[in-house]
Amino acid sequence: MYNVLLSDDEVLDLRGMQHFIPWKDLQMNVAAVVSSGFAALDYIRNHHVDILITDIRMPIMSGLELSREALQLLPQLKIIFVSGYEDFHYAKQAMELNVQSYVLKPVEDEEMIEVLQKVKAQLDHEAQQSRLESDYYKTLPVLKNNRLLGLLDGQQDGAETIDDLVLVQCGISPSAPQRVAVIEIDDVAWKLNAYSELEARQIVNQLYQTVLDYCTECRIWSLCRLSSRECALVLQMEELAECEALLSGLIELIGVRFPVTITIGLSSTAASTASIHTSYQQAKQALDYKMLAGKSRLIQFSELESGSVEDVQSLEMTLDALFAAMSNYRLVQLHDELENVFTLVRRMKSKSTVYNFAIQIISRLDAYLAGLNENLFQMLGMRMENLDILFKFETMDDIQSWLRRRVFEISETLHVKKQKKNNKLLESVCAYVEKHLDQNIALRDVSNLFSFSPNHLGVLFKQGTGINFSDYVVEKRLEKACTLLQNPQYKIFEVAGRVGYKNLTYFSRQFKDKYGMTPGDYRKQC
Repeated sequence: MYNVLLSDDEVLDLRGMQHFIPWKDLQMNVAAVVSSGFAALDYIRNHHVDILITDIRMPIMSGLELSREALQLLPQLKIIFVSGYEDFHYAKQAMELNVQSYVLKPVEDEEMIEVLQKVKAQLDHEAQQSRLESDYYKTLPVLKNNRLLGLLDGQQDGAETIDDLVLVQCGISPSAPQRVAVIEIDDVAWKLNAYSELEARQIVNQLYQTVLDYCTECRIWSLCRLSSRECALVLQMEELAECEALLSGLIELIGVRFPVTITIGLSSTAASTASIHTSYQQAKQALDYKMLAGKSRLIQFSELESGSVEDVQSLEMTLDALFAAMSNYRLVQLHDELENVFTLVRRMKSKSTVYNFAIQIISRLDAYLAGLNENLFQMLGMRMENLDILFKFETMDDIQSWLRRRVFEISETLHVKKQKKNNKLLESVCAYVEKHLDQNIALRDVSNLFSFSPNHLGVLFKQGTGINFSDYVVEKRLEKACTLLQNPQYKIFEVAGRVGYKNLTYFSRQFKDKYGMTPGDYRKQC
């Protein structure tokens, strides 16, 4: 509903418009009726009005004066003047105020309705445009982030290599030298595990907002969120020292305000944004080197020694294999992968690098276990501050020995938990089988009931019971048949039916194979 204000010093004219115009049908509401320009202006100062209908000539404050003042307060206000024929010379001044219409007295209802319909159409159009603009500005950050992400990933075609709109929004000049920085939050799973899931998410979001505010203060608009833990910046600063100061200041700020820290990987300088994808890859490689260089610092691609990128990649792959062997209780492979990890570690030249890497392994292990809904510190019965023990070891062998014990301990704990879980599952499967021996029992149907694939459930069943599922069903049927045969009130064909056999000959054959005698001979012995 659009709010309408009626202003006229002639009361009869006001009442006529108020009562004879079908306001509700026009989706309008007469918000107020006043008899002077001052009263109208006072109402506008305190209320929202969409349409002002006013006499052009009123004592003390004319309709023209009222309109000028009202438009200062509400620039989008729609104004309709009504007046006698003798005042029509005011029409030129009215048009200068961009008034929507000028209606002569006596006002015809049909004419006023037609004018109001046109004004309503204009208001509807403006409201739609406003909604579209609002939606656009709401989605603009997402669009900007997605386009900048595509730019970093190199997802452009042909001549349209660089999206001009993205560059304008991000304050990036295509021909200027640039560097890419990738920012990662350190030890999220590790350091935020003391918080609830909601609190941890709020901390991460607040941290990202702090990074955004910091960049805005530094007049940098190229921040792009990559994931819940990472974001990227395109920097176009002539001096490397300026980049270093800006990024180091951000690292320090986050370290002071939050319970987590950040590490930043910075690319080499590229001649233009045409090389932005290459710069992005360099920044990520520099960030990966955190595993060796340590966290809460700025790592530049130019600092990486020859072969260091390959070493980091090899370590990542070896750790993935190590964790897989640990969770699957493959102890021989677990031993071998630990040896592979420390073979690579022994290439490191400094004591601090080895310690940093040991902490990174623990951090990666904690994140991996979190993905299995496990908590590293609870499994090991230790607190996070207990990791200070790593810095008390004097040799790499000491670190390797400590880590070996912990990893094998975790593998054993996971295995026991898995066995208990499997045992509970097998108990449920066995109970189901024994309860439904008189029905058709197929592995496919039982696996669907317990939300497993037939092959997987079959393997678990054989591992847990030492017998195939189908053989187990036959065994339980024949055991129950023996019990029923001891009761002479059941005929042999009834016993066969009660344990799921529809064919008496087949039942007799399987019974004889199992017990060396027919069901009839077994009954004679009872």
